Amino acid sequence: MSTVELIEEIKTRPRTAIRCARILVPVDGSGQSFAAVSMAVRLAAAAGAELTLFMAVDYDKEVAAFEQVSLSGYVPAELKAAAYRLLADLMHVIPPEVKAHTRVEAGDSGEVIVETAAQEESDLIVMGSRGLGAIHGLLMGSVSSYVLEHASCPVLLCKDVPEDWGGDAAYSETTEMK
Repeated sequence: MSTVELIEEIKTRPRTAIRCARILVPVDGSGQSFAAVSMAVRLAAAAGAELTLFMAVDYDKEVAAFEQVSLSGYVPAELKAAAYRLLADLMHVIPPEVKAHTRVEAGDSGEVIVETAAQEESDLIVMGSRGLGAIHGLLMGSVSSYVLEHASCPVLLCKDVPEDWGGDAAYSETTEMK
């Protein structure tokens, strides 16, 4: 098939509507995840989509191995509570005309994001390209790489950091256990 024939064939295809009713926004407290929230809010407002502000709590990364042994498998509720507090604070920046809810799940961040997107039947995942992981210097973090590779829906990665973002200290203050 020649290029001209291919173009003509494409022109005769029926138009398909792009549907975006549900957007999952994984948040980790990094500037890029806050940029993702901002982008997702704009997209949701334009498409009439519902947002899920989501946070994965990876106990293996948050609680040291010796603490897990001394806790006899008990997972501190404070970690989930801190995640819900951060998401509740972010809900205040979402305009009332955008439907949104929060969700927190425990487990490996990448895996839990992909599972949650499938459970929520998300049409799009909007997330930071790298967050507050151990390797800050990479262009794209391991979690976003995993999600890109395994998600069954499109993934939009945000690389910008909002100008008014206060840095990692803002996140560490909200997630600090008391």
